[in-house]
Amino acid sequence: MIYKELYAQRARQLERSAIAALKDQAAGETDMLSLGEGVPAPELFPCKELSAVAKEVFLQEGQEVLQYGDSKGWPALRTKLVQIVSKYGINASPEGIQITSGSMQSLDIAARLFLDVGDTVLVEDPTFIDAKNCLAMTGATVKGIPCDSEGMDLGALEAALVADSSVKAIYVIPDYQNPTGLCWSETRRQAFMDLVSQYEVIILEDNPYGEITYTNTYHRALASYDQQGQVLFMGSLSKTLSPGIRIGWLCGKPQLITDLSLVKECCDIHSSLPDHAIAAGFMNIYSYENHVAAMNAIYKARRDALVASLRSALPDFTFTIPSGGFFLWLQLPDKIDEYAFFQAALTAKVLVIPGTPFFVNKPSKGFVRLNFTGLEPAKLQLAVTRLAKAYESMIK
Repeated sequence: MIYKELYAQRARQLERSAIAALKDQAAGETDMLSLGEGVPAPELFPCKELSAVAKEVFLQEGQEVLQYGDSKGWPALRTKLVQIVSKYGINASPEGIQITSGSMQSLDIAARLFLDVGDTVLVEDPTFIDAKNCLAMTGATVKGIPCDSEGMDLGALEAALVADSSVKAIYVIPDYQNPTGLCWSETRRQAFMDLVSQYEVIILEDNPYGEITYTNTYHRALASYDQQGQVLFMGSLSKTLSPGIRIGWLCGKPQLITDLSLVKECCDIHSSLPDHAIAAGFMNIYSYENHVAAMNAIYKARRDALVASLRSALPDFTFTIPSGGFFLWLQLPDKIDEYAFFQAALTAKVLVIPGTPFFVNKPSKGFVRLNFTGLEPAKLQLAVTRLAKAYESMIK
């Protein structure tokens, strides 16, 4: 039997993540330094603290957390998440929080609730690769809107909204975007909301990186400007506490959250309550704020090490220094192909990710995405030294 002949039409359009395919080329290589994977530093996970909390959770609340529970998630954690979203100017209640198994599930159930075959969803161009797949899985058409240094191009956005009545949703990452590291200006956020408020569209605001700030600044979420209940805010503990715990959340009007909860029940009834209770317990016993601040100080030092190394060893390359998040968007010199650079970097034992797969419309050539959170400063410096040798081999 050829199983693909039985696949749903939308499933036939799925493509393996370009990042996964590129990583395969580095698999099995020894002494490979990765600037490609968007991962937190595992040595910063609070393993000892989480272990102590987990023991207490199972001793004190084991029978409850190991049972079926509220599809919206562990109440104590929802209360804690209300405090986190308040950093972005969002006035929420526990009834307006739906806990999910990470940001991708948040986007998945939101897309299932809102998008039909024939609908259009607008995204920043470039954008997060896995979000493109998730949105397209609904049968909707994904179209890209270019960005400038302040955020989404509002002229292009307005033209798309006027020209296409099928637009039902707009997906954006305003804080330290993946892949570019772009952070929208406050002026652009307000202007964006002023524009979209004139249309019947849902705004899917993804914010996995907002707490990873190198200026100690939290930016107002689009949701904080929302006067009509248009914005569905999505957050995550993957970048601050642990991606393995798989905790994300949706924040919106309580009635909308109730409807999203019904969609989630079709997926998994509810997410892992032990994980919820462990995360909430960590925030009760230890200082989550101090943990995030200490982590950000280390990541900032790593960012600075990468920036200094790039300026010294690769002066022909250009970039904007990210003020938060995990990524630096590196522009290559003219006539240097990003895939040829990727291959040369692999030969030099460094993994980078070409920028082309992140684009929705016709891709802009000559970019690579670099992650700096996963390596210590000395290894970041060594990685750039190797990249410089790769570049030299291309221009000889």
